[in-house]
Amino acid sequence: MKKRQFTLISVSILFSAFAILYSCKKEEDDVKEFDTQSSQDNSLAEATFNDIMEISKQAIQNQSSGLSSYRLKDQVNSLLSNCATVSVTPDSTGPGGNIVVDFGTTPCRCSDYRLRKGIINVNYTGTYHDSSTVITATLSNYFVGLDSTNMFQVMGTKTVTNKGHNSAGNLWYTIDVNGQIRNSGGAMMTWNSQRQREWIAGDTTTGLTLQDYSDDIYSITGSADGSTFEGVSYTANITQALIVQVGCRWIQAGTFDLTPVGLATRSFDYGSGACDDDATLTVNGATIPIKLR
Repeated sequence: MKKRQFTLISVSILFSAFAILYSCKKEEDDVKEFDTQSSQDNSLAEATFNDIMEISKQAIQNQSSGLSSYRLKDQVNSLLSNCATVSVTPDSTGPGGNIVVDFGTTPCRCSDYRLRKGIINVNYTGTYHDSSTVITATLSNYFVGLDSTNMFQVMGTKTVTNKGHNSAGNLWYTIDVNGQIRNSGGAMMTWNSQRQREWIAGDTTTGLTLQDYSDDIYSITGSADGSTFEGVSYTANITQALIVQVGCRWIQAGTFDLTPVGLATRSFDYGSGACDDDATLTVNGATIPIKLR
């Protein structure tokens, strides 16, 4: 009788252990299923590389006059940024050349309140407006962030090709990115994207002032793939065009679907157009509020 009682107790203990393990595994699976990291990392890469091309575009247009919308906020009367120096080497055989945008080695706060340091190297065959122009930006020890203790190191290349005017009369571009971002903890994410970018507003204001750039609005479509800071691979497809206005530090509208390996597809929504850091993530019918970085 004692032996049978011992056996029943043993089975009960084993069953309880399996139940605990199953419960823990289910909780772990639920955490993974509703994880927002991959969507936020993709959004971070999208905004970061959009920003790099905007800097490159302004550098090409302004040349040695500087980066008007990337200067310190108190430098309202100066086109040459206290944050960045611009060195231009024209191509002797054509309209292109090379530009070095150097934000220095000490983090400097720019007009969008982000800190930057390091170098963006820009090779271009013509101006941003010219059909068939190819612009390639490469990064050298380049960092960006909202505070000096949590800056992201951005690496890789971004290539933009001007495809001329589309049927709507707007300039459009193909954009290819092979990028990596390292966070302040040393973790690395990768991001490879193929985009189409349509210039839908602001292309007629081409002066050198901050206002001439801040009204530029772009519509972006395309796809991407990469891996998060936690090493999770994913694919992403824009399902409603992303709306980017240079005068706003965040993407303002649009949606993309993102599918981490082994998990359900989740939909990321930037909102209806307000310039704010609010977004939402929807997965398996549940909607989670997100703050953009």
